[in-house]
Amino acid sequence: AVFLYLLDTWNIINARRYIPFLSDQPPIVSDTTDSIHRLEEERRRLDEERLAELELQLKEIEARLTEEKGSLEEKQKEYEELKQGLLEEKKRYEERRNADAQKEKMIAEMAQRLNNMPPTDAVAILTGWSDADIVDVFLRMERNAEAEGTTSIVPYLLTKMPRDRASIITSQMMDEEARLKPVIE
Repeated sequence: AVFLYLLDTWNIINARRYIPFLSDQPPIVSDTTDSIHRLEEERRRLDEERLAELELQLKEIEARLTEEKGSLEEKQKEYEELKQGLLEEKKRYEERRNADAQKEKMIAEMAQRLNNMPPTDAVAILTGWSDADIVDVFLRMERNAEAEGTTSIVPYLLTKMPRDRASIITSQMMDEEARLKPVIE
């Protein structure tokens, strides 16, 4: 650059002729309407490309949102089904619990009544009951007697019953007692 400057100042070369920005005259630019028209077309083309790109992005986002909406609707439906199942299960549980409480209340009441009856009348009533009901009531009578510190009348009632039925009930009572007691190792 220094060498070029020296050659230009010694008038060996004319640098203004070869390097346009050193010239005293401004560069010549065509002011034709054709070049303005080309610039506007180029700008319109770039705007159209940008709009097309934005439309494509919008369609992609819309497709993704539609997919996510479907996924959310499926999850909402699954949630509602699980919630309904839980409510039904809870209702069944409450019904079972209430039925068990009612049965336990009835067993306690029957155990108290049989305990206060003459043994022959109690055995006459028991002959119409199922073995499972008799076992439940007898076990409750045993627990009541133990809690009160008195002797249970269950063995006496068993002696008044027919031998084969008494043996079945006794066997079931032992199985039930074994199931209810915790295992001590």
